[in-house]
Amino acid sequence: MMASKPKDKGTDHYAKGSAELATESALLLKKLSHRLELTQDTDRLVVVLIGLPGRGKSFLSRKLQNLLQWLGHDCKIFNVGKYRRQIEEGKGAGADFFDSKNANAAALRQEVARVALEDMLRWVDNPFEDSHANGEVDCGVIKRPAPKGRMRVGIFDATNSTKERRDWVLEECTDEAKRDGKPPGVIFIKSICDDADIMRENFLTKVSKSPDYADMSVEDALADIMNRSKKYEEAYETIEVDGISYIKIFNLSSKIMLNHIYGLFAKSIVPALMSWNIGTRPIYLCRTAADTPKKEHQTPTRQRQTLVLSKRESLDSVGVSFKDALRQFMRKECMDFAHRREMETKPIRPPNGAFFNGAASENRIEYILAEISDKDDRLFACHIATSTLPRTCETVASDGMPSKELFNFNPLDKGEFTGMPMAEVEEADPEWCESYVSDPSFTRRLNHPPKMPIACALRFPGGECQADLMLRLEPMIVCLEQQVDPVLIVTHTSVLQALVAYFRNSDVEKCLDVDLPLNTVFKFTPAKGGGWLETQHCILPEKNQGLETLAEE
Repeated sequence: MMASKPKDKGTDHYAKGSAELATESALLLKKLSHRLELTQDTDRLVVVLIGLPGRGKSFLSRKLQNLLQWLGHDCKIFNVGKYRRQIEEGKGAGADFFDSKNANAAALRQEVARVALEDMLRWVDNPFEDSHANGEVDCGVIKRPAPKGRMRVGIFDATNSTKERRDWVLEECTDEAKRDGKPPGVIFIKSICDDADIMRENFLTKVSKSPDYADMSVEDALADIMNRSKKYEEAYETIEVDGISYIKIFNLSSKIMLNHIYGLFAKSIVPALMSWNIGTRPIYLCRTAADTPKKEHQTPTRQRQTLVLSKRESLDSVGVSFKDALRQFMRKECMDFAHRREMETKPIRPPNGAFFNGAASENRIEYILAEISDKDDRLFACHIATSTLPRTCETVASDGMPSKELFNFNPLDKGEFTGMPMAEVEEADPEWCESYVSDPSFTRRLNHPPKMPIACALRFPGGECQADLMLRLEPMIVCLEQQVDPVLIVTHTSVLQALVAYFRNSDVEKCLDVDLPLNTVFKFTPAKGGGWLETQHCILPEKNQGLETLAEE
């Protein structure tokens, strides 16, 4: 019996469109063929940077490496300029070295690029091989094979400014004979900057740090790098090939263009690329206000106080003291930031000051203007977000401190073990605890008890694993990176460990080693190179005495 064709009965085509069953024609399949190739699962990827000198390529490389490693992937940068300086034994190269008409220099540049590319592809192809930062293979270090879902990403950081060079890189990466029948995916990222002010700032940063200009004055170094840029521009060819995957970023993410970008890059990397900026806003992270210990836990060597609270617990007098101290600390920090910014430039409202709720802040400019004096204790500009748990919300509850309650910042759900110190977990379920101790981040998927299902070994019984938490926090990282004003996040131990690991440029497997002292605010301020500078501020030191451990909700 043939299925009857669905009929449109009073369908509002403007509201819902046609209700006719979608079909795939030969034309549609032809159009989708390239997308089908690009959306296949891959565990290896090559990212090729494109751009003239001083356009932010290395900045993007470092930010991308940090994000991918934090997400649990293997990622390594292969900077061709670093290889060149190694061959030259640390000697800098003048602008004439980058002249396309200089045949000898062009041959040397190509040879250096070849060595760097071969090192990168060797590293990408071999999951058991580790490398030092300079690209030299260390055969004495053997890495474990990558677990399912873990990618190996090589970043080829060079100008790659001509079509001939890019075609060569693409051919080397996708040659099935050289890649043992399994070539990695290839994505080009082109950084474009035509803003004279931004370019000058970039040049100043580059000449102050690059070994090429170690023995030159600032004026001479600026003249040389501008001349070098012109030499590249003479041979520069833009990327316009429609059949390859590429991303174009204009003026440090103020504009972005995509071509054939799907999968991991569309979901994770593109939003991150759009969020990264060179602003100076600080990010503040702290734990929920701690209360008076409710129980004591006896260990074999000593007795220590452990704070165990329910998810519905409210602040007591100790927690309120931290709340008041946090408010005063943040007010001073934000007012100081506002005054420094006011001295640098007049306030300019951006076209979109969106934060977690996607809406522009109405009071974004007020804190800079003279209407708010040093004696005003009510208003200061700071984006504040917390988890949805009562104690965390109460930690920032105050007039003039509006905040967003987001489930993304809720603690790792430990299921049946919620609120239990690990010593109690070991008593309750020694078999599961043994699996946890062997791989607490749950990224290796090894050493789980043979009789225990993998799904149980990866997660707390009835709860989450570390990978689940990272998925929740990934969009929050984008939100934090895109801000131009101070941000305060008040949350819990497991979440803070993951966030601190990101700002320290650590991978996911190291986040559980992060120490989080009580009553302490972590301050992260952007560095010019793409990293973050960390300071710690204990705002209630006297309250830390006698309280060593805080068991999370």
